Amino acid sequence: MRNSSLQVLMLLTFLCFLFIPLYMVSNQYETPPEETWRRTMLQQQEIYTYTEQNYRMSYIQDETVDLRIVVIVFNRADSLLRLLGSLNVAFYFGERVVLDIWIDRSKDGLIHENTFRIASEFQFKHGVKIVHNHTFHVGIYGQWLNTWTPKSNSSEIAVILEDDLTVSPYFYKWLKIVHTKYDKLVEVNGYSLQGISIKHGEGSEGLLEAPFGNIVFLYPVIGTWGFSPNRRNWVKFKDWFDVMLQYEKFQPLVPNILPTSWYKTFIKTGKTEGMWSMWHIYHSWMSREYTLYPAFPGHLGLTVNWKESGLHYGQGFARESRDPAHNLLTRWRPEYEHLPNYPIRLDAYGNIDTDNEP
Repeated sequence: MRNSSLQVLMLLTFLCFLFIPLYMVSNQYETPPEETWRRTMLQQQEIYTYTEQNYRMSYIQDETVDLRIVVIVFNRADSLLRLLGSLNVAFYFGERVVLDIWIDRSKDGLIHENTFRIASEFQFKHGVKIVHNHTFHVGIYGQWLNTWTPKSNSSEIAVILEDDLTVSPYFYKWLKIVHTKYDKLVEVNGYSLQGISIKHGEGSEGLLEAPFGNIVFLYPVIGTWGFSPNRRNWVKFKDWFDVMLQYEKFQPLVPNILPTSWYKTFIKTGKTEGMWSMWHIYHSWMSREYTLYPAFPGHLGLTVNWKESGLHYGQGFARESRDPAHNLLTRWRPEYEHLPNYPIRLDAYGNIDTDNEP
């Protein structure tokens, strides 16, 4: 019996010496998170390219759509229901509206059942509702970059909304006004609906403020709490992204702004897959493009963000009141329709930027 135990012990010792070096070697050559993420994105883009027609069989694309609302969600069913409820009480003026709800899968390929149930059962009162279950996990990049692919002759307005937002009843009224007014300006890449933002210059403090008397302003950093792209520049950005993604050494770093510091931290921790906006910020900087923001009194917005636990915010990060709805625009004033032909431009520090004015 003793000899048998000794033999087992010797065998286990031998196996340890055999497999520990192999484990160390395999860890030494493990693919870095950044490289893994890029390879995954390239595979996603390839799948979208070759299966786009079949993948979007129910994706209505024609000249009769006035507004496309793209809602992106993963597993926050209650947040989704709150957002959808606010969309139902907004004003659409009898125009043709399509509500696309895109549900991402988990990394192991599962759809969140309660989120799917909420999306499926919701009755949209103002147009067509389509629920899209992604066929694989696409993450925040796939949700933002591959859910609106307009035709070259499309005139529809699109707005992309993450699930932890609430919209103002006047959000579409505003989008109709600014798209009509500013889509012709080549430097306007889109329209943010948020009324409150920090300054993004490195070392800057405080909220972003437009000078008194301005209802809108241009800003070099995208506002993602409800974003409506300028179709022309959105297509250009997406084409550029597809190309640059293939250069493994390239990083979209813009000097002297806070998002670059955040992105560098994500590079070190292998979490760049959670910050798609850095690529948009870089492309805007390179192309000298700007996002148009509203500047309503009191930082009122066409959306508010509940900052709920998820990809961007941890547990307990939500506003102290747990109810940011008081920052939502709920009363329309005639002066909101009298906009300048060319909006004032602010830099990342919130200062008036006159360097490249036409």
